[in-house]
Amino acid sequence: MSGHSDTNEAMAARIDRAADQLDNDAAHAAEVLSTRAGGDTADPQAWAARKTQAATAAREYAAGLREQATSPDTRLTPDQLAQADQVATAAECGGILIDGRPPAQRAAESGSVFTESTRDAWEAGTHPTQEKARNVEATGQFSHVAETIDGIEQVPFWQLGGQTATSGHDRTAGDEQGGHRYEAFEGHRGDENGDEF
Repeated sequence: MSGHSDTNEAMAARIDRAADQLDNDAAHAAEVLSTRAGGDTADPQAWAARKTQAATAAREYAAGLREQATSPDTRLTPDQLAQADQVATAAECGGILIDGRPPAQRAAESGSVFTESTRDAWEAGTHPTQEKARNVEATGQFSHVAETIDGIEQVPFWQLGGQTATSGHDRTAGDEQGGHRYEAFEGHRGDENGDEF
């Protein structure tokens, strides 16, 4: 292999290693959850199912990278490489990525002289959290989860291999508010990663 096929294979191998860990976590869900803060409140079967979905989506994405490498004229563009990195990072972080747009938007809208550059980047659509959202959503491998539980907005995140991975719609649980306040910025990205429990 040379050039672009090495890049594709290296990224696919990274994703596959993370998918293996997701499968291992799913196979030992109760044991893994017992070592995590709040793990006793999670349903091990549902948690394991999310890990398995994430592993499956990651492996499918890795297979696509390998298939793309078979064509000598096709190289990963910088955007595709950034997208593949988001899939790999999500797989390495338990199948989720935190959506950093909420605090970024609050900072941009605060009017503080200390957040002027944040406001400028946000309004231009070039804030790092917006760029991450574009890359995450362009993969077609994630569903966005923005839940409200008992009237409290939870930290929004992207679930790798979620049930609505190709729909791009948000889910809201336990509250009639529906949607989320970032609809105008759908297709932009956040810069935090995350893992549940």
